Amino acid sequence: MVLADATTLPIIADSHQRLSARVWRITAANPSIMTGPGTNTYLLIGQSCVAMVDPGPADDAHLTAMLAAIAEAGLALTHILLTHTHRDHSPGTQALVAATGARVCGMPPLAEDPSQDRDTVIEEIWADGYRFKELGWPLEVIHTPGHVENHLCFHCPDEQWVITGDHIIQGSTVVIIPPHGRLGDYVRSLNKLLDRGIEYLLPGHGTVMANAETVVAGTVAHRLQRENKVIAALAKHPPASLADWVPIVYDDVSPHLHPIARFSLWAHLLKLAEDGVVTEIDGIWQQVR
Repeated sequence: MVLADATTLPIIADSHQRLSARVWRITAANPSIMTGPGTNTYLLIGQSCVAMVDPGPADDAHLTAMLAAIAEAGLALTHILLTHTHRDHSPGTQALVAATGARVCGMPPLAEDPSQDRDTVIEEIWADGYRFKELGWPLEVIHTPGHVENHLCFHCPDEQWVITGDHIIQGSTVVIIPPHGRLGDYVRSLNKLLDRGIEYLLPGHGTVMANAETVVAGTVAHRLQRENKVIAALAKHPPASLADWVPIVYDDVSPHLHPIARFSLWAHLLKLAEDGVVTEIDGIWQQVR
């Protein structure tokens, strides 16, 4: 199996799937409107050890599937790599550590963010540009704040793929929830994935995506298109609250998704406020005249 073939490989919950010689996928059975078909865990196959990326939720069936994949690989699990510590990505770490003794690597949970898993202990704190060498092949850490401040992506230049966590997901737009999600950071982090020769995106939710740079550039363009729609709406309509702006700016989105769209609009408005384009007074947003 090579990644070019893996783009058509369907998601199968709690069963390991070989995407290439170096990376296998195990998807947790936690589908939802926020997680799509479920959270993807990735097993990285090294020369003398293996590493697991994002053990997902605390779930016995998913733990069993991860341990089965490790056993089939026939190598010891020495490291657990976390893209971030949201509760659909990291709580499964604790049971996996108990079963294997692997070291946990990533960026620490944010104590002030209630959406984060604060029970997972990070033993090795990684930063942008760190190179993980224990697998016997290069894996580069890319700090990608935006979805949340402590988000990392993992780039394998040899096979031209990047594990994206919740930085880019397949089939949906990533939700940015302020204050720990910041749209300006998100767009800058997307641009960090360009010009690296990346061909494949291995998302935290969904299937493998080819033509990575086109997908990344399209994601940036979509965000800027929505930003321009926000600016146009504020120029056309009188000042209003965040809730009032949602059906205007997201008139192309099903109303049942408006509660989620409200977070994205909030992120857009905060970015535009930072840019000096809009202002907010007592919950009322308006264009700066």
